[in-house]
Amino acid sequence: MSKVTNERKNLSRLAGEFLVASRLTQRGYMVALQWGTTIGYDILVFDKAGNSAFLEIKTSATYARRWVLQSKYATPEQDKIALNRRFICCVDMADGKAVPDVYVFPAKVVADGLHYFFSSKFPNSTSYHLSLDFKPQHKTKEEGILTVGQFINDRAYLENFAAIGIEPVTE
Repeated sequence: MSKVTNERKNLSRLAGEFLVASRLTQRGYMVALQWGTTIGYDILVFDKAGNSAFLEIKTSATYARRWVLQSKYATPEQDKIALNRRFICCVDMADGKAVPDVYVFPAKVVADGLHYFFSSKFPNSTSYHLSLDFKPQHKTKEEGILTVGQFINDRAYLENFAAIGIEPVTE
């Protein structure tokens, strides 16, 4: 049974990566899919001027607007790649959507969302969840408290591929 679960997870992961690569190329961006764990990112986006952006793709096919991330996403300043060149694309394939949503979050925004939810008191775990519709821990019943998605203004990043700062090919 766990083999099917792992296969399903792998298929969802690949579907998310191919979906993001497809949406980028449809918009004129040059991309390279990164297989394996050599650089730690799934897609490299680049332009003729030599600019590049590194995209990590996270896909959820089980829970809407909720993704499991490695704990390293809470401290993006520790990565060797410049912070303004790193993005986490969260693909929402839950609920059997015919057209999955793709959020193009800068790495800093994801870190801000994680810190907001966990109130900077992270669990002793190698992974955390970014849940856009959740309120911060221990504040779920308080009035006037924003959800994580509201706090990071998630709608501004929905399908916002221009946020990566790379010039698409126009010719």
